[in-house]
Amino acid sequence: MVYFKYGKAFHDLRIQHGFSLSAFEELGIAKSTLSNFENGKSMLSFDRLDFALQKMNVSPLDYSLMINNGEQDSYISIFDEIEQAYYQRDIKHLQEIYQENRSGSKEQKLVAYSAKGLYQYLLSQEIDELEDYIKGIQFWGLFELSILANIGDKLNDTLIDNVLEDFLYNKSYYENVLYYRVLIYRFLYKVILNYVDTGKKENAQEILEISKQFFMPGDVMSRVIINYAQSFYCYYYIDEKKGKNQLQDTLRFLKKIGAIDFRNTLKMQYDKRITKKNRSE
Repeated sequence: MVYFKYGKAFHDLRIQHGFSLSAFEELGIAKSTLSNFENGKSMLSFDRLDFALQKMNVSPLDYSLMINNGEQDSYISIFDEIEQAYYQRDIKHLQEIYQENRSGSKEQKLVAYSAKGLYQYLLSQEIDELEDYIKGIQFWGLFELSILANIGDKLNDTLIDNVLEDFLYNKSYYENVLYYRVLIYRFLYKVILNYVDTGKKENAQEILEISKQFFMPGDVMSRVIINYAQSFYCYYYIDEKKGKNQLQDTLRFLKKIGAIDFRNTLKMQYDKRITKKNRSE
């Protein structure tokens, strides 16, 4: 029963907060419907699940933790290590995380692939495992979004479209949590660069337009990363000189505000696509 973990987590939260099955009928969720969901026989529509969680004053993070049996804290810690190692270009540590998790549970393997995908190509078998997992996701919590932020650009185009459709359909849900938005931006950034690299101009333009729909007033660094991706798009498809100037302006801005590790990571992308190209000409 693929829906069991989602229903069980909801059941545990409902009991914990003292709500009966009938308490959600005012939201249009019949007792039988909720019972089937909690017993893993069916899945609630996302909007109804969102309303039900709001009624209990349960945040997306709380529900995400329950889905992962409270183990998400340890995974978040590992993803923080992966992110730090990536920005510091500590390939050795990324390799260590991969080796430590590659032979573990399904979740550990996905953590391993998240680390490996940042310094080396994934094997086709590893990508297949990633895609099979993504296809089964009914609720995007921090664990799932962290995987997507690291290696979501390795998915096939159809699956990327499905993920984006889910995000847009339930946009109000994801945009209310800053960390969720940050992870989504990281995913979008990598997908845009991948499409630019592979000459898929229309796909890259579409993702750029989608990315703007998730911006919130305080998302400064997220705007920086998306604008950086847009500058690469400009460089390759609109105006090479203008795009290059925009990229350099971003790097200077990050240096000025002291975001050195972040700047160095973006500079690596610049060197890979611009500096290397200029040297070969």
